[in-house]
Amino acid sequence: MESKSPKQVSKFLRTFSILSFLLVSFTSVQVSIFGYPVPKLDRRVMDHAGILSPNTVNQIETNLKQFEAETSNQIAVYTTPSLHDEVIEDVAIEIFDEWKLGQKSKNNGVLLIIAPAERKMRILVGRGLEGALTDVQAKQIIRNELTPRFKEKDYDGGVTAGVNAIMATIRGEYAPSEDDVQTSGRDSAGDVIPSGIVGGIFTLISLFIPSFGGVIFTIIGLLVILPLLTFLFGGTMGLIAAIILFVLIMFLRRKLGHGLGGGGGSDSGGGYYGGWSSGSDSWSSSDSSDSWSGGGGDSAGGGASGDW
Repeated sequence: MESKSPKQVSKFLRTFSILSFLLVSFTSVQVSIFGYPVPKLDRRVMDHAGILSPNTVNQIETNLKQFEAETSNQIAVYTTPSLHDEVIEDVAIEIFDEWKLGQKSKNNGVLLIIAPAERKMRILVGRGLEGALTDVQAKQIIRNELTPRFKEKDYDGGVTAGVNAIMATIRGEYAPSEDDVQTSGRDSAGDVIPSGIVGGIFTLISLFIPSFGGVIFTIIGLLVILPLLTFLFGGTMGLIAAIILFVLIMFLRRKLGHGLGGGGGSDSGGGYYGGWSSGSDSWSSSDSSDSWSGGGGDSAGGGASGDW
């Protein structure tokens, strides 16, 4: 087996360093999204804030399990003792995508997150259910079912009514009133598309800039286009898409002769630049309430937030 020359090894190390720098940059940009300590998902109702009675937890757990068996839609309820100085919209997206609520082929998950210490709540809806549970309907559920009961410190009644309303809405049995306004925790298309275009232009230009300057242009372009990728694919998959684009751009630059090394010699194949896993396509929902996991879905960021 032919060993690599010092020049080839040096090229590989420089490319690996750039990829590592890009990963750190993306992490810094999305620190608010990835900064919350997400707990392990083990059941449909996780009352870490301790605001629900055991009877209420068990009853909602049973109802959600039956609803999932009938419809395949996955709904999870999570109460948190603290948002750790993060905004609830970002925390909800991180938890949803980490838990992978909903089936991967359908993205039919819903998360109801409640932060009693900050008096905040959010209903986050998977991409596949945004037509059945719209932002308008989620806002109405928060306003009519959750908020009035929470103001009376009736958390058992509020969460029960809210979950029942979510299930009824998905079944088509809960309609919003005309005076409800649409709300969403994610950026609108009008906000992210212009920046995505600018990022795409920077990335395209980087193909024709030699040596390290072109790599810097690539990184800038991908950082600018990242919000659009997140909007389209969700937080985690948007980050993965950006990394794939970076690897692709680096490959095209080498084909055009604008690699990091700036000249000299052809490389032998077989270099390894890292990898990732997007999780299992399968999901489980066993008879035990202590053994339950998401099915690989993503959130897309739709839904509504509220306080009391």
